[in-house]
Amino acid sequence: MSQNNPPARRPPRKKLKMPLFGGMGGGNKNNDQVDLGGRHFSTLLFIVVALGLIGQALLPSLWAEKVYDTEDELRDLAIDGALRKKYTDASDPSEIHYLLMIKQKDGTRRKIDLYLANPMFFDQVAVPQRLFKKPGTLGVRVTRFSLPDTIIQINFNQN
Repeated sequence: MSQNNPPARRPPRKKLKMPLFGGMGGGNKNNDQVDLGGRHFSTLLFIVVALGLIGQALLPSLWAEKVYDTEDELRDLAIDGALRKKYTDASDPSEIHYLLMIKQKDGTRRKIDLYLANPMFFDQVAVPQRLFKKPGTLGVRVTRFSLPDTIIQINFNQN
């Protein structure tokens, strides 16, 4: 009978690790590495979710544009720019919003909502036209390409 030596024992395999959950099955851990999936995973998850909810609550109000919609705001507003966008929001049929986006010469944008005003002004302006308005009046000078400049009044409905 021949003497067969048992095969040499191979070293144990390295444990598989998931990216966020780490070793999750025990084993040796290196103290050099930061382990996001260790015992602080639920704390980190709670912090990330809390920051997301706070950001979702606060950022829209910080990023929101100023909307000029009342007669006093429009009377005090100075406009010297081009009409870039013109659209309506009729999600509520009883209150149709006529919105104008005006890009000023200095690069700022003005958002005007004419839901309290007579929509005739909204119907008479078009997107490529330039608008000029001085503070204290509701008359807007509209520069047209084929016609001479026209002054159009913004009239508010009397309730």
